[in-house]
Amino acid sequence: MGPTQVFVLLLHPFAALLAIREFVRQREWRKQSIALKGAERVAALERHEIEGGRLFRLVIAVIALAFLSRIASTFLAAEDLGIRTFLPGHFHGWSGLLGLVLMTYLWSLGRKTSVKKAAGESFARMKDLHGRLSDVMMGLILIHAFLGFLYLLQLIG
Repeated sequence: MGPTQVFVLLLHPFAALLAIREFVRQREWRKQSIALKGAERVAALERHEIEGGRLFRLVIAVIALAFLSRIASTFLAAEDLGIRTFLPGHFHGWSGLLGLVLMTYLWSLGRKTSVKKAAGESFARMKDLHGRLSDVMMGLILIHAFLGFLYLLQLIG
């Protein structure tokens, strides 16, 4: 595997590390929300909501980059660009698509929580589900990243 192929393959993992860092930062809201009061809490919540939307878009971009990296790597290796290029052939790829579904649901729960709060409706259950899903996703993200590391070693080695 040539250096250009290695570079192309490494684009996705480095972008994914950025997304993981932002996910961890986003989860810090759970601790902040308890300590902050008044206008400071309102401003922090607004930032949390804005950053949640940005994180959602970043996750979509990271997954798109994975597909583009795979296509570019296949092209650089002068291999056939068949349907196999577009389908994950390993658990890491499929769990990434599952992660996108879960991230979409997490983002949706956050939006619904915000709407219910603004409307003066009860939002505690929705907020709790949003937080619990975030906890579950953190564990899944760590497993996904580890599997990706193993897969990368397999590709490069």
